[in-house]
This record gives sequence, structure tokens and C-alpha cells, in this order.
Amino acid sequence: MQPILIFIVLMMIAMALAVGMIVQGHGCNRAEFWLRSFFIKGEPEEQVPEKIQNTAYYLMLELGDLLEGDKDMDQYYGVKTVFNQVSALRAETLAHGTKVPLRPDEAPSYLKVVK
Repeated sequence: MQPILIFIVLMMIAMALAVGMIVQGHGCNRAEFWLRSFFIKGEPEEQVPEKIQNTAYYLMLELGDLLEGDKDMDQYYGVKTVFNQVSALRAETLAHGTKVPLRPDEAPSYLKVVK
């Protein structure tokens, strides 16, 4: 009786872990999205294409390398180049239909004079 009970408990733990991985996972197939929608109400977040993610990652690495440099003019022109590439990537992302937040909605800040 005990081995059957242990087996049932272990199977329930394995199923709970599998469902947890599906709910928190990325790149789900149709059945997994259905199971995910059963546990999480609302629309699943839209996935950004891997090409755009890779491009953004390499742009970030390039920017980090540029900012570590010693020459100010090289940094300036390098950041301008990366900015142009980021603008092109943003346009491509918006054309894909991915929502990109421009700025968070917040109240404008005012400067206060302190004497």
C-alpha cells in the first residue's frame, strides 16, 4: 500500500511541476496555451521574434564595448551609430506589431526652488 501511495504523490508533484513550467514558460504550443489560459486569465503576452531579441542583445553588447573605450570622440560617433541602429530596430519592431512602451505614464515633475 505504501509504494502505491508514494507513487501517486510523486506523480502529483511531477504533474504540478509540469503545469508550473507551462504556465511560466515561453514558446508554448497550442495545447500548452490552452492549459495556460485555464490557469491564467487574460491574454498571454505577445512573444518578440528571436531575430529582434538577438539584434537587441548584440546592440547592447556593442554599446557596452563603446562606452568602455577611452576616446571621447570614438564613444560619441559609436553611440550615434548604435542609436541609428536602435531606431531602425524600433521601427522594425513596431512594424511587426509588438507593443513598445514609449514612456511610463506619470505626472510631470516640477523643479522646486529651495532657499
